[in-house]
Amino acid sequence: MKNNLISWLQATGLDEQRANIYLTLLGQGEATAKQIAELVNVGRTAVYDNLRVLQNHGYVNMVRQGRRQIYLPLHPDELYRKFESQKQQLKDLLPDFLSLYAEKDSRPFVQAFQGHFAAREVYEDILRVAEKEYIYVSPSELTLQVVDRRFIEDWIKRRVAKGIHSRSLRVKAKIVPNQAIFNDEAKYLRQIRYLPSYVDLLASVYVYGNNIGVISTKREGSAFIIHSPDFAFTLRQVFDFLWTISSKS
Repeated sequence: MKNNLISWLQATGLDEQRANIYLTLLGQGEATAKQIAELVNVGRTAVYDNLRVLQNHGYVNMVRQGRRQIYLPLHPDELYRKFESQKQQLKDLLPDFLSLYAEKDSRPFVQAFQGHFAAREVYEDILRVAEKEYIYVSPSELTLQVVDRRFIEDWIKRRVAKGIHSRSLRVKAKIVPNQAIFNDEAKYLRQIRYLPSYVDLLASVYVYGNNIGVISTKREGSAFIIHSPDFAFTLRQVFDFLWTISSKS
């Protein structure tokens, strides 16, 4: 079991010795540097250096009891919250990382998502990346199959609050909820057109910035985000052509 824990801690950036010190301290609850040095069989100077690094990274706290320095390990629950918080921060900063990546390297890349919340990744990416407008082709009833109504209603309100417009090509034969939030155009910064009646679709394709989002059916439970300026440009050209042959009702 300990080997698995050390491997995981190493994956977070700790070296083996620091991971071992943290786990040893976790097993003791608290200890002095001298006690830790004896337990892990490492010189006291090296232990002090490692504890300083662990403190800087938030794995260990130090308190004074008189003249003694007592070291306390980060509680496992706090360790979990620490990495959940970092994960959320990374998610929020992902567009900035991607923009830097795109500046240095024009190669496209793909992110794939599976499961119940896969489609949400595309919707949230649209809000992060789109500046003024996004376009999409979709069988309209698919949306409420892959995300719940509360989420998409809140998402539409957030989109409108950010001033992001949409143009959509829908499948006319598909059922669309007869509610303003899904159908009103001016109030919700959207334009709607319908593809010819013989056209059918089983997935939604969104184009925003240099990204393309693809959401498959609930049966497949998959979503993809593709970063490719060339691909996004090409799909915009195709969309604009389809827009010219679509109808308003």
